[in-house]
Amino acid sequence: MIDDFLSETQPSGALVPPPRNPPTALATTDALPPLRPSRTISQGEGLFRQIVQTTLDSLDSLGDSIAGAIGLR
Repeated sequence: MIDDFLSETQPSGALVPPPRNPPTALATTDALPPLRPSRTISQGEGLFRQIVQTTLDSLDSLGDSIAGAIGLR
């Protein structure tokens, strides 16, 4: 009908703004966190860690023996 295309007016003849519809929210799922690649310790890494650990243990023992020799412990 032609009446559907006509704007509404107030009794004084002023145009009425179209009704405001609230924005529609869309529901979505949360994004999954990215998967961390599984990391295995290679033999080279394991060997390096073992060497560092052994070196630090040796230095700790040396420091304890020096501290004992000069009377700090």
